[in-house]
Amino acid sequence: MAPATSPPPALPVVAMGQLIRIALFPSAISDLLVGIALAHLVEWPELVLPWLLVPASLGVYHGAMALNDWVDRKDDARTRPDRPIPSGAVPAPLALFTSAVLLTGGLLWAGAAGALAGLWMLTVATLAVLYDLVGRGPWIGPLLLGSCRAGNLGAGLMSPWLVGASTEPRLELLWFAGLYGAHVFFISRLGRLEDDEDEAPLGERPTHALRGIAVTRMLIPFVGYLVLADPGTAPPLDLSLGLVLAAGLAARGAMLTYRTMASGARSGWTRSTVGQATGQSLRGLPTFTGSMACIGLIVGPVCVYALAFALVGAWISGKLRSTFPLT
Repeated sequence: MAPATSPPPALPVVAMGQLIRIALFPSAISDLLVGIALAHLVEWPELVLPWLLVPASLGVYHGAMALNDWVDRKDDARTRPDRPIPSGAVPAPLALFTSAVLLTGGLLWAGAAGALAGLWMLTVATLAVLYDLVGRGPWIGPLLLGSCRAGNLGAGLMSPWLVGASTEPRLELLWFAGLYGAHVFFISRLGRLEDDEDEAPLGERPTHALRGIAVTRMLIPFVGYLVLADPGTAPPLDLSLGLVLAAGLAARGAMLTYRTMASGARSGWTRSTVGQATGQSLRGLPTFTGSMACIGLIVGPVCVYALAFALVGAWISGKLRSTFPLT
């Protein structure tokens, strides 16, 4: 098979934006904001330190994206020559340097927020680098990616403790992070099937992955109840209304996933239909964290802003993709 013909390189600014996946920056910020909102509920933190986690998250997230392209540069030259490195728009040494600067900068921002915050984001960065370097298996890759996204949300959930505003971490909040990580794990499993992870027939594997995506959505209000409600007592009205709103948004996303699952199972899965299902699932990530924000929507105003950013951020991301397409 002859190698793919390389298209003309993109403009340097566009290519650099594609390299670091700038169109996805609202997603990283949204995860962190929802985590901070659920950790505080009634009012935003008075300290500035938790907000230092935002540039920390962006540095780690986009630095890992650039490293991923650098690691894949030889394979991309054969299969995706339009990507920034194989097209020649971004030299490979510059891509690696950009990754190192962003990752280091992200860790420095985290360290400025506090020693614990620095250690937390160092763990997330380590998982992200491991994903780029060794996360090629059908299971280890999704596990590492899910852990990275769980850690990013967890940084917001644990932010009072990470920056020294609280002496005791509220470990029960990490159930939200675990559920989010499981959701991303199933999406990543679906994406692996789109990318021909093996030569075996697709069979029912896409259906199983989509079922996991839908189930993790539906678990959001149950996790919210278990984490935030007092054991043995009825939840207060404001929390009950928040749980209802969360259940409604989660159910809407799960219904779309089940329709996609039923359609694919009925017509027979192909790489193309798996790709469409993966795209739909990725676009639904903001509403997943938005469902979590709904839980605290009635309790205080912070979750209102977190939910608004999650939904507006998804729109911004879509607009940015027209200029910085995700190749």
